[in-house]
Amino acid sequence: KGVEKLMREDETYRQERPVVYLIGIGMGGEDQLTGQAIDRLEGAEAVMGAGRMLGSVEPYIQGKPVLTAYKPSEMVQWLGSFSWTEAALVLSGDTGFYSGAEAASKAFIREGWDVEYIPGISSLSYFCARIGRSWQDVYPVSSHGRECDIPAWVRNHKTCFVLLGGEGGLSELCRSLVSSGLGHVDLWAGEKLSYREERILWKRKPAEILMEEEVHPFGSLACAIVENPHAVEARIYPELHPRDSDFIRGKTPMTKESVRRLSLETLRIGADAVCFDIGAGTGSVSVEMGLAIRRQCGEGRVYAIEREPGALELIDANRRKFHGDWSGFHIVAGEAPEALRGLETPTHAFIGGSGGRMKEMIEVLLQMNPKVRIVANAISLETVTEILECMKKYGFKEGEILQIQASAVEQVGSYHMPKAQNPVYIAVMQHPAEDGEELQWQDL
Repeated sequence: KGVEKLMREDETYRQERPVVYLIGIGMGGEDQLTGQAIDRLEGAEAVMGAGRMLGSVEPYIQGKPVLTAYKPSEMVQWLGSFSWTEAALVLSGDTGFYSGAEAASKAFIREGWDVEYIPGISSLSYFCARIGRSWQDVYPVSSHGRECDIPAWVRNHKTCFVLLGGEGGLSELCRSLVSSGLGHVDLWAGEKLSYREERILWKRKPAEILMEEEVHPFGSLACAIVENPHAVEARIYPELHPRDSDFIRGKTPMTKESVRRLSLETLRIGADAVCFDIGAGTGSVSVEMGLAIRRQCGEGRVYAIEREPGALELIDANRRKFHGDWSGFHIVAGEAPEALRGLETPTHAFIGGSGGRMKEMIEVLLQMNPKVRIVANAISLETVTEILECMKKYGFKEGEILQIQASAVEQVGSYHMPKAQNPVYIAVMQHPAEDGEELQWQDL
């Protein structure tokens, strides 16, 4: 009997506890609401949402208290001002697809209210149905109110669905594709989906859409499917890394391909890394840092730091060649370590040229971020000595030096002979010993 009583009390508590229904209303057209969504709206004692969403459900909320709002904090304050047991928040599309449902849910749960998700029809499923294709192989991305490197997604994946944000979103997308060397892709674009004014453009090139946009521009409620038949994932033998001959060269020294490859592998660059290339030279390492980030469709940034005017011009030329108008690539004119101050906190740093100031650079980098991962190249024994002194001073838990000497084989007459290159030392340093921790030093 005692157990039965507790069960009844628990059931009564759950019934009396206020619940907020997070309702996905689809694209907003008259026939987009599901039966479950209609039931929850009709049973709700209070309804919240953005103006456009509330207008779409007006027949089901007449006579109820209604709040037009975007911010969960405003909704919480409003709901706390009167008594209710069931409330509803209406959201566009589906509650699980680039929706504000998650943020609102956390705010409501903090108040001790229950939350129930009511899914709706997403713009992805609706648009793919309208153009007659499945969407299980589509990568969805959004530039609506957020930073997104869409050309990176398109370069890597055969098919992408893009949620666009704001007026001119479609034109901006097409221009970024063209400037990134992706003018060959095909697009399907749609706006005002499910409304009477719905408009769809079928399989156009970016340049064709730009011409049409001049006559009949798309509005803010737009999306697109982008197909790239030459995407990285579609290639059997993808070329992931540029060769030395691919870079615009001058008289500025450049980190050779074999050394660059090993240095970048040692850096271990993640999707959201903030990378410094100190003494960037031609920008070959900076370019590849950016490629590593964009290959993962991340939101990381690259800072190429260089003091020589001629080298700065080469960096900018290679930036434009490999990255177009990507906003994640920054060129910083100045000499390190002074030029590093004021920049955002680095997660990774490559030192290709130190000018005899290796110790100062490492000290400043560790001040900016004690966990920064540093890879340095050295040719002279004096620079190697500086690195060794830093390793001993800071007691890096991960600290090692590798010497590499790569020789390309070239044909000389009827013979094939290796063309010798100077040996290069590659050093990696991360996780200095904490204060009071006994330094473990091992001769290298």
